Amino acid sequence: MLIGRSGSFVVQPLLNFGVSTGSISFSTRSEILSLCSTGCPTQALRRLRSASPNDEVAFPLCYAALLQSLTKRSSFPPGLQLHAHILKSGLDADRFVGNSLLSLYFKLCPDLASTRRVFDEMPHRDVVAWTSMVSGYVRAGEPLQAVALTKEMWVVGVGPNAFTLSAAVKSCAAIHGRGGLLLGRSFHSVILSLGHESNPVISSSLIDMYGGHGSTFEARRVFEELPTPDAICWTAAISALARNEEFSEALAVFVTGRRRHRLPVDGFTCGSLLAALGNLGRLRQGKQAHSIAVASGLADNVVVGSSLVDMYAKCGTMAESRRVFDRIPAKNAVSWCALLGGYCHAGDYEAAVNVFRAMDKDDDNFSLSTVLRACAGLADARRGKELHGWFVRTGRRGDVVVGSALVDLYCKCGIVDYARRVFNEMPERNSITWNAMICGFAQNGRSCEAVDLFEEMAAASARPDYITFVGVLFACSHGGMVEEGQRQFRRMTAEFSVVPGVEHYSCMVDLLGRAGLLEEAEAMVDDSAFAAEPSLWAALLGACAAYSDAAAAERAAARMRQLDPRSHLSYVLLSNAYKAAHRWDDASELFKTMKLKGIRKTEGRSWI
Repeated sequence: MLIGRSGSFVVQPLLNFGVSTGSISFSTRSEILSLCSTGCPTQALRRLRSASPNDEVAFPLCYAALLQSLTKRSSFPPGLQLHAHILKSGLDADRFVGNSLLSLYFKLCPDLASTRRVFDEMPHRDVVAWTSMVSGYVRAGEPLQAVALTKEMWVVGVGPNAFTLSAAVKSCAAIHGRGGLLLGRSFHSVILSLGHESNPVISSSLIDMYGGHGSTFEARRVFEELPTPDAICWTAAISALARNEEFSEALAVFVTGRRRHRLPVDGFTCGSLLAALGNLGRLRQGKQAHSIAVASGLADNVVVGSSLVDMYAKCGTMAESRRVFDRIPAKNAVSWCALLGGYCHAGDYEAAVNVFRAMDKDDDNFSLSTVLRACAGLADARRGKELHGWFVRTGRRGDVVVGSALVDLYCKCGIVDYARRVFNEMPERNSITWNAMICGFAQNGRSCEAVDLFEEMAAASARPDYITFVGVLFACSHGGMVEEGQRQFRRMTAEFSVVPGVEHYSCMVDLLGRAGLLEEAEAMVDDSAFAAEPSLWAALLGACAAYSDAAAAERAAARMRQLDPRSHLSYVLLSNAYKAAHRWDDASELFKTMKLKGIRKTEGRSWI
């Protein structure tokens, strides 16, 4: 262990170093530097040990070169010995040696506290040392410490350079919530005041930070204000927009970079572009991007290959997706999971199960969660239980992604008590887990348990989202819980700031319609932002038929025909309302009108 000047930490003494206090001759220095430059730090250390005690001239560069060579070779124990000799010889006062020593520690030492002690013991800490320590905290996943150290740096009068500011911005990106975004904006102001806004290293960090916090407008503005953006900033901007599901904007940034700035594409650029095109369903442009990847020599890149598999799958061409997958020379877990997810997305669950059988199982849990989704689509509880057993035997139980998939599987197979048991045993739950269980209760007719679980979720400080309220309102609708449904609908915006969507209004129309509150349901649809959505009027029309309210049915049918003149549903549901009211002639005339207009009823299908 190291012995510092203040005795705060200890290092074993340098073994077999016969050299005096850092004095080595010119020939010895040259030989040591040569060995370090060729990547032979062990031989350089041996040469240092064998140096004559009569050598006269101290040369810190030798020690700095040795430390850098040991760092590159990931040789930490010899570095500890060299540290002891540096302290003994007093060479730690040299800035070059001190910075090289700090680099050794924060890159190789597993204990960040020891690295911080080395930093605190440095007699002279310049901007390089401060930047190294800030970067060390960022790499260790301690962004708050990185920000605090940056502030301390300013207090002691050391001005940050571009790399310090880039590390500080990265630390803001790692701080979750609005606090991280506000800190990032503060550092952005400092960057502007120091005139570093055109630095590509800082700009790429700013774009990534704003994208990570969902502030895509600011991310795009940083990119657009660059006088000459480089490929890294361009890729960061595309990735930031794609991550926030602004796929059209991501595509526009790509086109701008290619046409205006003639920027070259790399694997990460292609990956982000293909993700955007896949989510937009742009098959023709996806094929053009495929051509760009081939022309750029990226066809064998596993990142690009996996992105192509995903893009073709999302565009509905699984045959092409499989062909691209088969051509990837070195497949990894991402490649397999892309193909697996593609088959699930296409509804070909049997193919997904077969791919899972063929793949290497020693990857992350995403593949298992995906194949469990396939089993849920097949309602195959037996195969799902087999995978559940395999998952438990591998000792990976407790994973929130797989646990959520198991809850969803058992609910869709109707084994709700199994799902509840898995849910209760999970040490960690996210919003997907809660939603799967709430929707499972609702879809299996256990409405009261769904509402009770929602209240438990709210009390557990888990934030309900859009899907949560779809499940709760569906449960209230099918359980006849009118007052509870209306209360939860009001809470959605007032308490949880969730903006109601068409699914929520559909559940509310169904809830009110089942209770016979047709006028209230009609008024809700009229007053909503989705009055032009035919599905809401179809839900109301169905309720009118159940309560034999032909007048309300006629108004709803007229709105449906106005919005979608070729839809058969307005005619069929209105006919049902006429029949319920015993207006047989009107029902017959309606079918004649359908025949004259060439509107055909969609044929029903049965699993039997």
